[in-house]
Amino acid sequence: MESTESDFKRFIFILIDGVPHEIFKALIENGDLPNIKKYVVDQGSLNKAVSVFPSTTGPAFIPFFMGVYPGTANLPGIRWLSKSNFQNPHRFKRPGICSYMGIDGLSFEADVPSNFKTLFNFFSSVSNIYNPVICGCPPSKDLTGSIKPFIYTYAHFSHRWRFVNQIAVRHLHKAAEAGDQFIMCLFPAVDTFSHLTAIQSPQVLRTYREIDTAIGHLVHILQKANTLQETLILITSDHGMTDTHTHIDIPQHLDDGGWRCLHYPKIWRQGAVSASMVSGNGMTHLYFKNSSAEKGWGERTPFEKLYQMGVIGALIELEGVGLVAGQSETGDIIVQSRGGQGRISCHSQDTDLEKPQSVATTFKCADALRFSYQFTGTDPLGYGVHYKNLSSRKALRETYESPYPDGIVQLWQVFKSERTGDLVLSAESGYDLRARYEVPEHHTTHGGLIAEHMHIPLVTNYPIAEQYIRSVDVFPTVLNLCGHNISEQYIDGRVVR
Repeated sequence: MESTESDFKRFIFILIDGVPHEIFKALIENGDLPNIKKYVVDQGSLNKAVSVFPSTTGPAFIPFFMGVYPGTANLPGIRWLSKSNFQNPHRFKRPGICSYMGIDGLSFEADVPSNFKTLFNFFSSVSNIYNPVICGCPPSKDLTGSIKPFIYTYAHFSHRWRFVNQIAVRHLHKAAEAGDQFIMCLFPAVDTFSHLTAIQSPQVLRTYREIDTAIGHLVHILQKANTLQETLILITSDHGMTDTHTHIDIPQHLDDGGWRCLHYPKIWRQGAVSASMVSGNGMTHLYFKNSSAEKGWGERTPFEKLYQMGVIGALIELEGVGLVAGQSETGDIIVQSRGGQGRISCHSQDTDLEKPQSVATTFKCADALRFSYQFTGTDPLGYGVHYKNLSSRKALRETYESPYPDGIVQLWQVFKSERTGDLVLSAESGYDLRARYEVPEHHTTHGGLIAEHMHIPLVTNYPIAEQYIRSVDVFPTVLNLCGHNISEQYIDGRVVR
């Protein structure tokens, strides 16, 4: 890629897993993160950005590093099932069924589409710390690649996640001293301690302060090398979180309704006619076997048929299920809540959207896409307004401060993936969608479409004036600030300044 005139020569990307925007903002305002405030916020800005659906580690990293939605990348969740490839019962075959949890997380990189460039492709000397999106990063510069499976496993069972963060700090400081042009550092402990305790427990707040101290030392390293002014520092998160008081057993509910459910870890169940693939526990993909023996699991089952089968009604009456979404026979996305139903449609004057869209076509017609949203009864997305012919950006602005920020575009994009379920469920705040086999028990939830999960902090030492930002905008914005021409890179985001 060509380079153009740049504001910065170096880029340090710090991603703190599982940080709700409102909590981070309060910590800054209360003086709990003095180094981040002094050296980053006060030099630039603290913005509220919108993540992607599902708002969960892995899929929510894709926008930052590739500039595309999870649906575009065909990575719609931490767990998924491909109906076109799946055979029941599963016998260790991929890509018919997948989970990126535990040791299976090593397969995430193999599923990242190779036809997209990542941030690593644009910088000459790079370092990666814990980040699972490593396309374009030389193996020798994936500093934690060989040890991550072992220390994550150790921390999972011992709960010593501070140790994992401490290793990240050492690598971060060494990479800064070495002068690497791009450093990516993931701090996982806020997320993991939150799951173990609560989103503002003493352990979590202590972890925030330790990260702040590490960033203060990082700045001193850059000052000593006289490179602080030429270094873009960006601090953000992949998703927010909410404390959890109730676990909903979706697989058991499907079993009780006569739809025998395959789910992790019970992925060898005989006679299953449905499957639940949960992500972050705040959302889940549901798949249903076609009644036709020829089709088997086959293609996506339309929302209308599932409604006639009684599936929709049985799910939406569950306390804590916020909404159920599926794809209509017409291709529209239907959103159902207990009080009403909404319909999302997308069209373009230039492109026949009923035909399969290549990545290139999707990008080229992005400005021509127009979204409409109509509802009957109580609006399930809480907007209370019928929208017609909104651009993607207008849809973001109109819904930014709503209970389901960017819900119109986010529900549309996730159904672009053939691995997305026949139905997608999002839980209400305080609830999650997994009641068994989560060891240790999770006390917080993310993954859903609700504002608490979708709103994330975006902190840069360069002032960004734009008020409406998606995480998918970070990729082109960073490359623009660092002088890289991305005119030939097909993406879903745009530059914000």
